[in-house]
Formats: sequence, structure tokens, C-alpha cells
Amino acid sequence: MRTIQKTLARACLLFGLSISLLAAVYAVGSGEDFELEDAAEAGVALVIFGLAPTALGGWLAWNLRHGSLQTSQSLSLQQEQMFLQLLQNQAGDLTIIQFAAAAQVPIEQAKAFLDQKAQLLNASFDVKDSGAIVYRFPL
Repeated sequence: MRTIQKTLARACLLFGLSISLLAAVYAVGSGEDFELEDAAEAGVALVIFGLAPTALGGWLAWNLRHGSLQTSQSLSLQQEQMFLQLLQNQAGDLTIIQFAAAAQVPIEQAKAFLDQKAQLLNASFDVKDSGAIVYRFPL
């Protein structure tokens, strides 16, 4: 659905801006021979075939951007809730693999998230014999 919406937004913007540019060039470039009837036709073409698709394309692009931001915020909130739940269940001790598995994110993303939270919450680190890093968050 997003791909269709992106394609439609691009097509509307391209078509609308092209027609708007052509109508403006026609109106300016006609010079002395430009009559009132020609101006009305150029204005109608500009509004119907230029501004309307441009507005639709702009709205679709804005809608895509707005929806993307909401999805991103929702995912961040879900990760935060998962993090807090795991901290309670694990008594403040958490590994990268535990968080990555629970939050269903890549290990690199889980490590970056836990590093950020460790700095924010003044967590300590321990290294197990297996080499796994255990984040110890104060509860």
C-alpha cells in the first residue's frame, strides 16, 4: 500500500507541477497577443490540471511522512515497554540476546538500545565467562 501511495504521490506532483509550469510559461510568454479568453483558459488549466494534482500529491506525501513518524513512535514505545518488563522479570540484569529475542530486533539494534539506556540509567556491566555482556540496571 505504501508503494502505491508513494508512486501516486510522485505522479501527481510531477504531473501537477509540470502543468503548472507550462500554464505559467504560456501566460507569460504569450506577450501582446494574449487575450482575456486565453488568460481564462490558462487559469482553468492551471487550477484543474496543475494545482489540484499538486495538492493531492502533496497531501499524499505528507500523509506518508506522518504515518511513518507515528509507526516509528509506536515501535519506540513498544521497545521501551518491553525493556521495562524484562528489567522487572530479570531483576535488573539483562543481556543483549535476551532483549533482542524479546523485542524481535536485530542484535546490533538491541546493543545500541541497551547502551543508550545504560548511559541514561547509570547501569553497570559484567562480562560472563562465555563473553556475554550483562547489563545491571538499578531498580
